[in-house]
Amino acid sequence: MSDFTIDKSAFPLQLARLGDSRNVEECRGILLHLLELMKLDQAEIGKTLNIFDDVYSLYCGKFPGYKSCDTEYHDFRHVIDVVLASIRITDSLMLCGETFSKHNIFLVAIGAIFHDTGYIPEINDPVENGAVYTSTHVRRSMVFAEKYMSQRGYTAEDIEKTTQMILLTDLSVKLDDIKFFDAETERFAKILASADLIGQMADRVYLEKLLFLYREFQMGNIPFYTSEEDLLAKTIGFFKIMENRLTNTLDGVNAKLVLHFQKRYDINEDLYRKGMNNNLAYLTKILDEHPGHHREYLRRDNMVKKL
Repeated sequence: MSDFTIDKSAFPLQLARLGDSRNVEECRGILLHLLELMKLDQAEIGKTLNIFDDVYSLYCGKFPGYKSCDTEYHDFRHVIDVVLASIRITDSLMLCGETFSKHNIFLVAIGAIFHDTGYIPEINDPVENGAVYTSTHVRRSMVFAEKYMSQRGYTAEDIEKTTQMILLTDLSVKLDDIKFFDAETERFAKILASADLIGQMADRVYLEKLLFLYREFQMGNIPFYTSEEDLLAKTIGFFKIMENRLTNTLDGVNAKLVLHFQKRYDINEDLYRKGMNNNLAYLTKILDEHPGHHREYLRRDNMVKKL
């Protein structure tokens, strides 16, 4: 018997059917259930949900001292995707027989919640859009996490571990340059970095959101892409590079996710892998068959109409 009840009569079965990241309350409930399944201390489950709520308030512009989120790729929907992916990867590794400190599971959960807070401008920041912080957002996220945790009495050790986990989500940072607190912190950093990749690449609206990522890169003065279509074309190469990162740099921590879906949902496939493969296949088809007309074939959630 599975731990979650879902409607398997709905086909095709997709990751989004297990939890709609547009529905914050639904995904908050899924996070709660997953943490309970892994038998985290109730006090730390409560702290995780409080941080989830506070960071959601941050993204909504209701957190003291900060503006609202105005990056439509790096939004709270992405945060939810990464948080759930982090816990699901952790669960799959535990189902393989790995043992982890429950407290460190708590830290990776809140690290995932904090990991992109650096895109949110402070009230007095003289910037037109948080995307200006594209190249520095990871370090800014670490600063936000440290400030938040310090003000609430977390230990220096907890802050160090959490910020080190966040740091590895920066693609420009080399693994060997991080002096991790201990081996388990490094393992969880790889879990969070992997979740950051598969969470976005498997998203059902990943291809639509790439058009907003292009706008973020423009505002963030990232000159690597010359147009939306150029970014889409280079995304195919990005998939290959990230596959190497997931497998080698990050030790393939996501490779056993099928065990999570089998145990928790009675589904015999890795829905992250399925989502990533589907996105790559459809992107390739659009570029091959409809060059110059990608917007006409990216219709999910009517997102493109916002451009």
